[in-house]
Amino acid sequence: VLARGLHSAASIMSAPPRTFFARVGALKLKELPEFVVKTAREYDYAGRAATFAREYNAKYIQTGSAAPLWHFMGGVFGVAYVTVWPTEYRHMMAERRGGHH
Repeated sequence: VLARGLHSAASIMSAPPRTFFARVGALKLKELPEFVVKTAREYDYAGRAATFAREYNAKYIQTGSAAPLWHFMGGVFGVAYVTVWPTEYRHMMAERRGGHH
């Protein structure tokens, strides 16, 4: 099914987004679930997460940098914004329609 010249998941995920999306776009809809499962299975998320954690620790934690604090604060802000935004959007749209007092 995936024998249309598609490469391994690791090369697909490391390919430029344009190439990855072109390959996804070439699939038929019924082939997409198998492609996603195969790609996720071969991508080695656990290994990449462990490598990221090890490199982050060496670069920021072991050096005593304040960057992790900024990263944490930015992450909390991002999650809070994304979580609250739908409610704020509904309020804004209701106010525009005149139904919000």
